[in-house]
Amino acid sequence: MIYISIKTFAISNILFCLIFGQVSVSAAVDVKRIAKSETFGFKITALNADDSPSVNISPLSPKFKVISGPAQQTNIQWVNGSMTSSRTLSWTLLPRISGKINIPSLNVRIGSNTYQTNPIGIVVEKSLGKAQISNLFIEAKPNKEEIYLGEQVTVTFRLFTRNNLSVESIEYPKSIGFWSEDLLPARSARFNNTQINGINYKVATLYKSAMFPTQTGNLKISPMTAICNVETNQRKRRGVFEDSFFNSMFKETQRKFIESDTLSISVIPYPQTPPADFTGAVGDFSIDNWIDTSNVGINEAVTLHVVLRGTGNLNQFKINQINFPQSMEVFPPKSSFTRDEFRDQITGEQKFEYILIPRQPGLFKLSPISLSYFNPVNEKFMTARSKPLTLDVSDNNKGNIAFSGTSREDVSIIAEDIRFIKTDKIQIPASSNRLLFWVFAPYLASITFFLFPAALGRFTQIRNDSEGERMSKGALRIALKDLDKNEGESLSYISSVMYKYFKSKLFLKTENLDPLILENSLKGKVPSNNIEKVVAMAKLCDANRFSPISNTSEEKIIKDISIILKDIDRLL
Repeated sequence: MIYISIKTFAISNILFCLIFGQVSVSAAVDVKRIAKSETFGFKITALNADDSPSVNISPLSPKFKVISGPAQQTNIQWVNGSMTSSRTLSWTLLPRISGKINIPSLNVRIGSNTYQTNPIGIVVEKSLGKAQISNLFIEAKPNKEEIYLGEQVTVTFRLFTRNNLSVESIEYPKSIGFWSEDLLPARSARFNNTQINGINYKVATLYKSAMFPTQTGNLKISPMTAICNVETNQRKRRGVFEDSFFNSMFKETQRKFIESDTLSISVIPYPQTPPADFTGAVGDFSIDNWIDTSNVGINEAVTLHVVLRGTGNLNQFKINQINFPQSMEVFPPKSSFTRDEFRDQITGEQKFEYILIPRQPGLFKLSPISLSYFNPVNEKFMTARSKPLTLDVSDNNKGNIAFSGTSREDVSIIAEDIRFIKTDKIQIPASSNRLLFWVFAPYLASITFFLFPAALGRFTQIRNDSEGERMSKGALRIALKDLDKNEGESLSYISSVMYKYFKSKLFLKTENLDPLILENSLKGKVPSNNIEKVVAMAKLCDANRFSPISNTSEEKIIKDISIILKDIDRLL
């Protein structure tokens, strides 16, 4: 019995070797002549391999960019009575250079053995980058090519096509030496018809950014890249259905990689030496100021309003320090910034509100507020200056603290302003209790009448604040639960969950959130690298709205967003 088993095993081994044969490894491409902007398939096949092959494709990186892969596939087939097994690894590659390119031999490891693939030569033709001869391209266009330090340059990226397409992915441009702000985040592409040199195109604006150089010299803005699935007419054999109507019914989709040109921006220094009080403002600005009232009493609070308006690198510089009278207590200002959303240049106004409390009577002058800035249009330094203000402080209501105007801040009373109350007991005859009650009853009723609404309002506010805090604390748990459900339209749902989290966590009132609002809301609260991750994920969702995503991509996005939200929640 043992002899038979050993014999059977030996025969099976011989048959296995005869059937499957020796292990062999080969490499192949699906096309050997392509344009630089086109992708191609590269695969490595291992025949008769018991284990899955593994390969390091890093030797390809100098000449090729990996777009996707590796994808694995296993096949078993019978040919003329013989069985053959194959294990295949495949990638999608994009040429980085043009000309005759050699794909080198690669080492493939299968089990404990190492095999080498065959080298492959391909021809990469130069991309047709000019609009008049290209059917698909991205145009990167700056409004200026030479600017001053701190001056805005607006860069617009537009997609031109002559065929129907969907955008699979977008890689946004990167730049070193610029501070940038989105003017038009990427959303669903809206195509319009246009003509270039008599050729009809469909054009859509993908992205628009305001960029402010932080250093001089020749600065580079990297290309915007995109992978598009382009619809083309399928080539068919001539036959009975050789008709334009039937030709339109047979379409095929080709994956295309496109990128814009690298932009070069020359940043030049100022033609003059900056003034001593120059803090980096570049553009055109004005300053306005006013106080709620010019007549107040001692310890009476008044609000000073300062408004900085203009076009330029707002939020990148500080106004000069305001010199207040020494006898005037000044609290840190409350600030806000409003941007005009309908302009290609950063235009808006920055508001500051100072609470002032004079501690001495007299006539006080508030000095004008000045701002030195460089005007790139006039090519010279200028000064914006507010008007002087006068505040007449009387000794009325000495020792009291009141507010004038509509702006209110919580004001702390310093120790010397608090008057101590005597705590000695006062003896009141029992026979006078009834008389005192009827004397003070109207006053008590009046006090109750006026104080009750305020107390009720305060209670309501505390309740609302508590509710908001509870929502903020539970925002992460709700977001992770909602992401796990993943209901509705994939990207719209994922994006809404992320924005809902930040609305609850940061107590945001706006209904329409975008990457820019998120960035501004998180500044100063979490490290910049965490903000970059949030903004990048928001932009990724916007980019993928161009076309449906695969389940794998969807799962990865959900996983990445979950990790980001956990990190943000721990920091807030």
